[in-house]
Amino acid sequence: MKNFTDDNISGSSELLEELHKHLKSQKNILPLFPDLLDNFGNKFATFENIRHYLRELRKAAKTKKSLDEFFEKYDRLILNIYDNIYQNCRNRLVKYSSFITISNSKTVYEILKRLTEERDNLKAAVAESRPQFEGRVLARRLHKTGINVKLITEAMIYNETSKYEAGIIGADAVLKSGNVVNKTGSGVLALACKHRKIPLYVVCDRKKFSGKNKFENKIMPPEEIWKTRSGIKIENYYFEEIDKNLITEIFTD
Repeated sequence: MKNFTDDNISGSSELLEELHKHLKSQKNILPLFPDLLDNFGNKFATFENIRHYLRELRKAAKTKKSLDEFFEKYDRLILNIYDNIYQNCRNRLVKYSSFITISNSKTVYEILKRLTEERDNLKAAVAESRPQFEGRVLARRLHKTGINVKLITEAMIYNETSKYEAGIIGADAVLKSGNVVNKTGSGVLALACKHRKIPLYVVCDRKKFSGKNKFENKIMPPEEIWKTRSGIKIENYYFEEIDKNLITEIFTD
């Protein structure tokens, strides 16, 4: 089975689906190992939807009945969540024929895939997203749906934005302030959209909404940027905060 705990390429919604499947398969032993949930909480501390999921699961793990009800509820939520988000954003997004995005968001993929059923010749640009290059994963997935896809580097975002009608990103968290946390490079895309006078939309499920106003970033290994750096200081972090004033609208379920 794929070791999703070491997965730095999938988006938070996809990681939650993997975590849910895993914990559901282990539900009979969860009450015996409460520290297991703490371990997952520490591993996925950046992802608000996973933090929310684990908080609910801790409460449900007290009895077998409540645990069964919890997993049944999330089975339904995961099954319907993308359709629900699409219903809420469909009227706004269906008028666009081209989008620019970054990184690998399962929600962005699911929304654009549904748009292809209503729009022909849909185009998308995907910034590849260093250092894990997970934008390549999204580009392949979108290409398979029939979307005309272009893969770009983050350095190309500003110029490429002028060729597209709207920006669209997922979210790893929506802070209490209304600011959005997403993959590094999303801020450049947001500024480019603002300057080019095109809308930037965020699509995410409501479990991404946080009660916190502050985002604490996590520094990742510098070797992911440059292995033979010869004493040069390198900062590597995956996520950044995007000001709410750069976002046109957030669509959720």
